[in-house]
Amino acid sequence: MLKIYEGKTKNVFQMDDGNVLLEFKDSVTGTQGEIDSGGNVVWGQIEGKGKASLRLTMHFFQLLEQANIDCHFVGIGPRPNTIIVKPAQSYGIEVICREKAWGSFVRRYGKHATQGMPLPSLVEFTLKDDEKGDPLITADALVALSIANLWEIEYMAKTAKQTTALIKADLAMKGLELIDIKYEFGAVEGRPMLIDEISGDSMRVAKDNVVLLPHELADAVLGVNETS
Repeated sequence: MLKIYEGKTKNVFQMDDGNVLLEFKDSVTGTQGEIDSGGNVVWGQIEGKGKASLRLTMHFFQLLEQANIDCHFVGIGPRPNTIIVKPAQSYGIEVICREKAWGSFVRRYGKHATQGMPLPSLVEFTLKDDEKGDPLITADALVALSIANLWEIEYMAKTAKQTTALIKADLAMKGLELIDIKYEFGAVEGRPMLIDEISGDSMRVAKDNVVLLPHELADAVLGVNETS
């Protein structure tokens, strides 16, 4: 298979049948020398983290399927820590849904927001641009720059909120609290759809007021035996 992209936490391969293979890596991102799912640089590696991300992504994709929320998931991949997905044209943005003020939100709005302050499933759009620190972008700017049209933007915001409510409820049943979560959307077969992954690399989750590391989250949601 042809490797078409090497990311911080995943490799992407083109399959012969036209589908795409996502390979989850053991690498983790960080900010200011600490592991952080919202970080833009690779902090290091944790053995077994790729498998944990795979299992957690499959768990949440199954929740989406049950709720009739479309995503690009096709099935388990032929290699370890891989899934098969439909090909998608990414919009090049991240859609963030915030349940609490944290991380970059507090750094931006520290005069008005305090760490852990509740937020009403607040949706933000950011450009996927590591060099510029994934800057915020408004809906009007997305339209003006022909990145997405208004209907696509509204769909992404609505679906992000719907998916977040689903995941938040699932986590709450396990004694876990969702802080924030980021999604990626792409055009799949001509329409916007959730793509990429939903794992510890794309969300902050706390247990007993302590933010869990990506592999710890998988253990907390799925059980240690299922991720080891």
